[in-house]
Amino acid sequence: MKRLLSLIMVAATAMFVACNSTNDDPKEGFTIVSGIEYKVAVEGGDVYVTYTGADAVSTTIISGKEAIKSVTTPAVGLVVVNFKANGTGVVRSAIVEVRAGEACATLVFLQAGTNNGGGNVGENSDVTFSANSMDGYYYGETYGEGSDRYAFFLSDYGLNNGGQAYANGTYYYIDCFAPANKSTSLPLGTYTFDGSTSGNPYTITENSQLILTGESVESTESIMMTNVKMVVSANKVVLEATIGGKVHKVTYIGDLSLDDVSGENEDDNDDNNDPTGGQDGEAQSTLTADRHVTFAGEHRAKWGYEGDYWQTGYSNYTIYIMNKSGGYVYGDTLQFDLVTNNQSTDGKFAGKYTISDKPGKMVMVAGFTNKYAQAVGSWLYEYGGSSASGYKNYAMIKSGTAEFIDNGDGTHTVILDGYDYKGNNITCNWTGEIEKD
Repeated sequence: MKRLLSLIMVAATAMFVACNSTNDDPKEGFTIVSGIEYKVAVEGGDVYVTYTGADAVSTTIISGKEAIKSVTTPAVGLVVVNFKANGTGVVRSAIVEVRAGEACATLVFLQAGTNNGGGNVGENSDVTFSANSMDGYYYGETYGEGSDRYAFFLSDYGLNNGGQAYANGTYYYIDCFAPANKSTSLPLGTYTFDGSTSGNPYTITENSQLILTGESVESTESIMMTNVKMVVSANKVVLEATIGGKVHKVTYIGDLSLDDVSGENEDDNDDNNDPTGGQDGEAQSTLTADRHVTFAGEHRAKWGYEGDYWQTGYSNYTIYIMNKSGGYVYGDTLQFDLVTNNQSTDGKFAGKYTISDKPGKMVMVAGFTNKYAQAVGSWLYEYGGSSASGYKNYAMIKSGTAEFIDNGDGTHTVILDGYDYKGNNITCNWTGEIEKD
């Protein structure tokens, strides 16, 4: 997944999730009087929803059809949702859309489960955790048509201004898909585990995991989730996951909005081929002289396939090479954002690239900061070490060339001759193995 590293963490605006309207001026007066979130007894029965401001409404079951027996509108101002008894043993959810002309509202129902003798989901959990922070990204349909991708952390400490986890923290990482709707807020619904990572709506991928950060990189532990279910309702996330043989129940209450890195919701401008928005280089580099980057001794080098991220018709790869010292990521790191001349998915990125702020065939995308103050594209940064220290120096690479030579023995030679926004020359000539990320 593309690495978008934050230089400054921007506060997210609070958003309340509702169904999208096709009209910028929805019908005035339509209001659900009885609220939008409802608790349903395990034995089922009728739930009454009252509304005002419309003579008639239509209803659609968005999810949870297995729980609902019927949805009727017996009188003006009233919707009746009849639930079946829940014999599954766990809580289940349903979402119903109520529409009056172009105006609409999304109703969320949570039905209790028997849970082997009574109670709700999580009562038999081995671990319970209340998250204080939700941080992550909305990727849009970059990773497949028909579904939007969301990736985020539920944690106790959140992320620092470098987009990094703090030491001694608990971070539940969720990678999931929802129906494509351009919503930067995590959509309401019930999400289930999909080990095949099909990209189907309301699925959670096998990338999801628990990360327990320590005092150092070596003491940080990552444990994959082997099964997970997530119920998202208005301003609330309830996650139940099997991790290391134990059942974890994670609850988060708060804003569900995520940073938009999809590029779908950018304002129109006269030069849509320039993703930098015409940045002139202010604050794009802290370098005061030329920089030659070496990766002798301990280091790590990775490549990641990003699909057709820049929508050029060619494969996009992110490659990063990091210095390490005593196990810590430390010192200079180079990140390369490459648009190839092919549609490969397995690391065919060899060739010579021109550095440009306009993505295209055999272009290494220049570094810039987006409107969320995240560093995008190709850049150099000097990492200070430890899990929460941030960056000591950095420079967006604006122009020049970069060549990746496949040596035929499992190694690549990387030759960089680039320039930052201040005209400093950033160079590198390194040979080594670049592993799949």
